Amino acid sequence: MKSSPDQKPHCYFAVFGNPYTPGHVHVEEGGYGHKNLPEDLLQGDLLLLYCTGTYAKYQRSIPGFGIVSEVSKEFKKFKYDYFPFKIPLPLEYIRFQLTNQDLDKLSNIRFDSYWFFRISNESFSSVMRGALLSSNKNVF
Repeated sequence: MKSSPDQKPHCYFAVFGNPYTPGHVHVEEGGYGHKNLPEDLLQGDLLLLYCTGTYAKYQRSIPGFGIVSEVSKEFKKFKYDYFPFKIPLPLEYIRFQLTNQDLDKLSNIRFDSYWFFRISNESFSSVMRGALLSSNKNVF
């Protein structure tokens, strides 16, 4: 599926570090905030929720996805409904599913300005094809 710049819903990659660091949250909590929150983030947008190597429970993997349920542009925060996978998707798998442009963005997550970024619908769908929800059903 090819995506166009204005295709909805938009898809994003949200990065979570050690949840015990001040200002960080647990991925399961369903809340996120970032200084670079895009103006076009809307209710219904889709999220891949990636945990870095400092997140002990889900190191270097995507434990689930989210659907944006509420956006506060004033406070640069949003809430999402969390849908856990039966088995987290490892970084090694994720890298092979992203488009080259999205893979370039992923390579910059060592900088906190890249901890929340838009990805193509194509990348999102490709990653999700390998996911099983906790209910044992394929997601897409």
